[in-house]
Amino acid sequence: MKTSSFLKAVALSFTLLPAAAAVGASLPQTWSEVEFERPGNGHGRGHGKNPELRAYVQQNVLPVVRQQRQKLEAQLSAADKTQLAGYRAQLKAVREKKKAFHQSLRPAGTPQGEKGQRPELTDAQQQQMQQFHSEQRAIMLNVAQLAQKYAAPIQQLAAEVQPQRTQWAADMQALAQKNATPEQKQKMAQWQNKAGKHRGGHGGVRKFFAPTRFLLMDPTAPIESKAASADRGGRAALYPNPAFGAQRLEYEVKKEGNVKVELLNEQGKTLRTLQDGKLNKGPQSLEVNLSDLPRGTYYYKISGKDLKETRRFAKE
Repeated sequence: MKTSSFLKAVALSFTLLPAAAAVGASLPQTWSEVEFERPGNGHGRGHGKNPELRAYVQQNVLPVVRQQRQKLEAQLSAADKTQLAGYRAQLKAVREKKKAFHQSLRPAGTPQGEKGQRPELTDAQQQQMQQFHSEQRAIMLNVAQLAQKYAAPIQQLAAEVQPQRTQWAADMQALAQKNATPEQKQKMAQWQNKAGKHRGGHGGVRKFFAPTRFLLMDPTAPIESKAASADRGGRAALYPNPAFGAQRLEYEVKKEGNVKVELLNEQGKTLRTLQDGKLNKGPQSLEVNLSDLPRGTYYYKISGKDLKETRRFAKE
């Protein structure tokens, strides 16, 4: 049986990826590790330098994508779920081997967190790198073949959140532009022109619903890691924002005691009290039904012992 043009394209795409942006770098072990494309390079490897952009994706994009991926999970057959779990395990094993290999290349005495000057690879080391890439390509081709089976429902799930995807694209572009140099802005403009011509103008946002990538995502994995929470400075998080029917509010209680959470309108008037009572120290979350609210701007007001915060959100 001949390999389809779709699978050939997948194979070619991974062949062309440079070592620094290999497949394993963009395959999420958890939702907090999902990479996204940064306008200007197309490989999604620069978001760590833009904490605002990373926080935006963590708080607004990933919860919605996760919600859609959970819907797909209900449509997967038991056999396909088992097969998919096996592919995830295989990819994780390759990632761990690659990580150990890269660590072995670190010059002695290089402080943790610093790259150092990597020595030139020997022929054997280059063959080892190629072996890692070959293993990843083989696994990804299998995932791509399985993803073809669910291409239609994935496309439908992406269409359901088209308004949000359009907003994400605009917001992410604005955040990327915010601290960019003139040279970076020029590259972004070139990338956007190309993305608009060949991808319908959504750039890196489309990546989240690419069938192979979307299928690989684990809907049971945590949305946000402790490191990501630290990145946003402990501020309350809203998922999704803008909200449509419901929204999750996550916040941190620093000291045990009474905590009050209120929903306010744009004029600051309290519409309802969501929480009013004693809470233990630690992370808290609320599922808020907003279906009865008209479109507009609203706020959450959180107050308690050493806790005072107001978060703004939009209801569509």
